Amino acid sequence: MKLNVSAVARGIIGGAAIALGAAIGYKLATDDDLRNTIVQSVREAVGAVYKNAADMSEDVALRTAQLTKNPKVNQDWVEHQWESIGY
Repeated sequence: MKLNVSAVARGIIGGAAIALGAAIGYKLATDDDLRNTIVQSVREAVGAVYKNAADMSEDVALRTAQLTKNPKVNQDWVEHQWESIGY
């Protein structure tokens, strides 16, 4: 029986990736400080995106929505405009 070195290497790399993912998952599940830090960072990033959407003009919002193929950008801009006039 011939030993295929590339198959063995792929198996080792795959096993290492699974072990690393399990270790990271365990760390996230058990470390409250790390989890809170990550959640806070994500909230700040999302807040920055919403602030940028509020500050852009209609043309920029439309072009950004078209380029990113993300209609949520335009929807957020329109929603912000309605909120700014009191609706």
